Amino acid sequence: MAFQATVLKYDPYRKFKFLVKWDNLYVAGVSKISALTKSVEPVDWRTGGDHNSTAKVPGVTKYEPITLERGLSADARFMDWMKLVNTYQAAGGTVIESVHKFRKNLIIEVYNLPNEKVMSISVFNAWPSKLTVADFDAKANELAIEVLELQHEGWQIDERPDSPEER
Repeated sequence: MAFQATVLKYDPYRKFKFLVKWDNLYVAGVSKISALTKSVEPVDWRTGGDHNSTAKVPGVTKYEPITLERGLSADARFMDWMKLVNTYQAAGGTVIESVHKFRKNLIIEVYNLPNEKVMSISVFNAWPSKLTVADFDAKANELAIEVLELQHEGWQIDERPDSPEER
């Protein structure tokens, strides 16, 4: 019997159609988001009666930092968010962290070519750990870019509807 490949009835989503939202407002000009990475560390487990082999069981789940990039502009939301972390640090990292409001939930919305929202990803309790403002070079012919690195406590895909043909 001959091998038959399954034909996709839809196009995979393009990675250039997305929006980022926090505090229920869209963030202007985000042009790049790093990959969202989650990994589970394996733990070796040995039972009492078996000294020669181990089993692997899931351990701690780790989430890699997320970076947001955009062209440097008059929008100060990246800098303002970083200032909230600095205010928390200046206060000595008080126990009442919620007063400083530097942890935010983000939503990343992904769109298909006809501009239909096809996926929504929630990022939980994110806070900026690093802000990089562009290097400046009078001889360069490039845009000034700012990069915000976010630590967070996980993410999940909230919406992922069926392909248009299956709706």
